[in-house]
Formats: sequence, C-alpha cells, structure tokens
Amino acid sequence: MENNLVYNTKTGGFHQHYGRENIIRNNIFAFSIEGQVQRTRVEEHLSFTFENNIVYWNGGTLFSGNWQDKIVMRNNLYWDASGNPVSFAGLTLPQRQEKGQDSGSIVADPGFIDPAHYDFRLRADTPALQVGFQPFDISQAGVYGELEWIKLAAEAAYPPIEFAPSPPPLEK
Repeated sequence: MENNLVYNTKTGGFHQHYGRENIIRNNIFAFSIEGQVQRTRVEEHLSFTFENNIVYWNGGTLFSGNWQDKIVMRNNLYWDASGNPVSFAGLTLPQRQEKGQDSGSIVADPGFIDPAHYDFRLRADTPALQVGFQPFDISQAGVYGELEWIKLAAEAAYPPIEFAPSPPPLEK
C-alpha cells in the first residue's frame, strides 16, 4: 500500500486485522476519529511493515487495538495537531524506540499547506523528507478508472457516523 491519501475516517486510516508481511509505505493518514492506526490481531508471523508514512490527527489516539510485537514500524512522521503530546499507546517516542519500534521516526508538524481545508500538499521545508517520505501528486488521490465508476462513487450518500453507546456500569 503506497502513495495513498486517507483522511476523515471513523476508525483508523490504516487497520490490519489479519495479514502477513504487508507493506504500508509512503502514505498520508489524517483525521481519523478513533485511532489513527489500528491493529486488532497478533499472529505468529510478521503482520506488516509500516514505514515512511505521515500520520496527522487532532483528536483521538494514535494507536488503537493490540500493539504487541510481530510488526515493524520505522521512519514515520507523527503529529497531533490538537497540541497534545504524542502518545504511542502510553509511551513516548524514545520509550517506544527503546523497545525496538519506530527507529528513525519523528514527532513533527509535517507542514501541510492547509490541513484544515484538506490541502495535504507539503511545504518545501517539510520534515517528512527526513523520514524518507516521497511527496506524491495528491490531486490523483481518489476513485479513478471508467467514468461510470467515478460517477457512482461521487453519488454515494453515507449516513451520519454513529457510535455504539457506552456499556452500562457493572452491577455489584
């Protein structure tokens, strides 16, 4: 999975439940409501390699799900635009790196032109280049192919996002 722009999702711009040796490289993930990156199943093999990505959000958590071993994450840029410190499932980036994950990754504002209006083009001085991110033409993001297919996607109507209610308190 390379050179994708994924934003305004409900749960995880990237989510892996099952999978083997997937490569998620050089993508922009932004503004997921619940968990920017999700993982829900630990398997015996390497599940995925997540590298050279930009993860940008302004609410919710960075990680959702199970973040035990059997993954490789390196050379990513993370930024919480809400101003909150970036938490890697309760760890700081240096603590996470001490555990062998996210070597070469940084916490920095990627320098999008206007993320509030979904302009994810990068300024020339972007720190994303430090992690090996290669800018791509985001104007090409979206549905492509035959005109009928593009029209069908443009006409899709989605219901409002709904979340499950909180469970009732346990009775003693």
